[in-house]
Amino acid sequence: MKIYSLLSLAATLALATEPVTIQKITVESDVGTSDITSTSLATSKSTTMTGDTAAILTDIPGVSVYNMGSRASLPVIHGLADDRVKIDIDGMTITSACPNHMNPALSYIDTSKIQAINVTAGITPVSEGGDSIGGTITVKSKDPLFAQKAGEIVLGGEVSGFYHSNGGARGASVNATAANDKISISYSGFAEKAGDYKDGNGKIVKSTLYQQQNHSATVAYKIDSDDIVSLKMTRTNADFIGFPNEYMDMLGNKSTSGNLAYKGKVGALFVDANLYRQNTDHYMNKILSERSGNMPMNTEAKESGINFKATLPLTSTQTLKFGGDYDRYRLNDWWPADTVNNMPGMSPNTFWNINNGKRDRIGLFAEANSQWNEKLSSVIGVRTDIVSMNTDDVVGYNSTNNDPVDAAYFNALDHKKRDNNFDFTAATKYEYSNTTDLELGFARKTRSPNMYERYAWAGSSGTYSNPIRMDMRMINWFGDANGYAGNLDLKPEVANTISATLSLHDASEKEWGIKLTPYYTKVNDFIDIHLVNTASNINYFQFVNTDAHLFGADLSGYTTLWDNADNGKGTLKGNLSYTRGFRDNGGSLYHMMPLHAKVSLDRVNGAWNNGIDIETVAAKESVDTLRKEPMTPGYALVNLRTGYAWSKQLNMDLSVTNFFNKAYALPLGGIDVVDYAASTYTPLQGMGRSFNAALTYKF
Repeated sequence: MKIYSLLSLAATLALATEPVTIQKITVESDVGTSDITSTSLATSKSTTMTGDTAAILTDIPGVSVYNMGSRASLPVIHGLADDRVKIDIDGMTITSACPNHMNPALSYIDTSKIQAINVTAGITPVSEGGDSIGGTITVKSKDPLFAQKAGEIVLGGEVSGFYHSNGGARGASVNATAANDKISISYSGFAEKAGDYKDGNGKIVKSTLYQQQNHSATVAYKIDSDDIVSLKMTRTNADFIGFPNEYMDMLGNKSTSGNLAYKGKVGALFVDANLYRQNTDHYMNKILSERSGNMPMNTEAKESGINFKATLPLTSTQTLKFGGDYDRYRLNDWWPADTVNNMPGMSPNTFWNINNGKRDRIGLFAEANSQWNEKLSSVIGVRTDIVSMNTDDVVGYNSTNNDPVDAAYFNALDHKKRDNNFDFTAATKYEYSNTTDLELGFARKTRSPNMYERYAWAGSSGTYSNPIRMDMRMINWFGDANGYAGNLDLKPEVANTISATLSLHDASEKEWGIKLTPYYTKVNDFIDIHLVNTASNINYFQFVNTDAHLFGADLSGYTTLWDNADNGKGTLKGNLSYTRGFRDNGGSLYHMMPLHAKVSLDRVNGAWNNGIDIETVAAKESVDTLRKEPMTPGYALVNLRTGYAWSKQLNMDLSVTNFFNKAYALPLGGIDVVDYAASTYTPLQGMGRSFNAALTYKF
């Protein structure tokens, strides 16, 4: 039997989830008396400190990531990824302003700024947002710190630094706060840089280098113990980020945002509200040290919105949540003429990919939380979202090569679209005994197409000259080396999901626990693809609606192996996830993560913490043949880690990832179009062995 099969079985027997501590990332259940099961991550400094926040979510059962570039992973929940997953960062909706989705929402916050991340899969309460079908990821920044009493002044913070040998990745962060009992002022900064990493064979994987930094400042005012008003300003700047699975790299992404928030009590209501704005300037081209050519691509986005949530206690056992949200998104996407090479297919005009794109969404919801008795609770909610979209007319690079044909075809159509979406969620939890919990839920969730799915126009007329095929390849957030065209006739996706959870644990929920969650989702009008052209062994598609279904199960658990004064505490944890997705008319959906598992043994003894992680992934054999998605072999990785706290102020973490320097292909890494010809559909290789260190000092 192959090693990954044995280790997957070990993970099943190891039973691991609540709580899980893996490199100082604590995973715990966040299940209230009437809340739907979700999982939260409470983060602290360690060698996991990174600007790729999505990467830390893979410790949660059912969650994986598309490895898009070196610092822009896209989260996947139960096989549904990217825009299908609702991401909320301190109440802000951040839409990826890029035809390759190189600047997704989680790329705007690094782990040093995060207090907690909450992940809800599938059966998502309507209060956690609409316009999504895969689940919700809620990111919460660190709370403002106040003095305990009048006259006191609080000064403090921390400085951290880290280094990873593979790729020479290094970075640092600083957090500082000054506050009294009423006013809190804080600053947080983070910067990181790396060269190309090497795979397990010692080969450099080009276009995996990056350099970025971000800064945030927060001013908070405590009106009283229940009311806090805060203003957070953020500036992020990615100088360059390589994307080995795309035809372009990101050579600049500057963003400025402001978020005014209020949390407090107004009469009997508990209110959580915020008003936000973000401006983004994005630039793509090729990092010339990694690949040749020139194709400048610019994107400018302005996004603003407001959220209002209120919780009203109706009785001692029932509460009503209600509220609304509005998101206003404006997008311009233009590709300047190539003045370097003066290529006929890329001159003399500016190519307008999205011209004055507009996407407005307004949502209203109501949700009842009920504790019917000591054992039975429920959550029932309804939501409506109205999504309005439009763009102006477009123009191509020139008056030949089919640019004017496609532009004229698109411009003659009505661009204005309006979707009236409806969501419904119902879930119940029954505490059968002090060691057994049962949960059952149903959700109807809806997502409208994004700007590029509807309005990317090159190739939409059905004519495919070589320049048009090049333009289509620029529309690709899948990393699959193919090309895409939008479709004005797309309908919203509607997903119907059923899920059940069986939880077994000791009476105190501290010594051992096991959780099994099977699920099934039927998606009507799933936004998928239709093959329209093939040239030089590369496929070109148009987005179309089809029906699809996804199913799978997550198994996780933990058990305490020992707990004594001499040897500290030892905990064995593990999780195993299985997901499959198919079109109703045949064929596997793209990027379905194979069966995978993780087993961790942790030991905490005084100032020391030590651990070993074994990650296993089965061979990927269920692939999307339309996209020419390659199969990948199974593999197992071993990671070692240790940490020592000299004091409450100073601690160090050391780790070795991929200890045996295993060479492996990333199952969700897409195609390496830099080191190999795109037409070979060679999968992107994962990182080889790396020695890592991090040091944190608190003051």
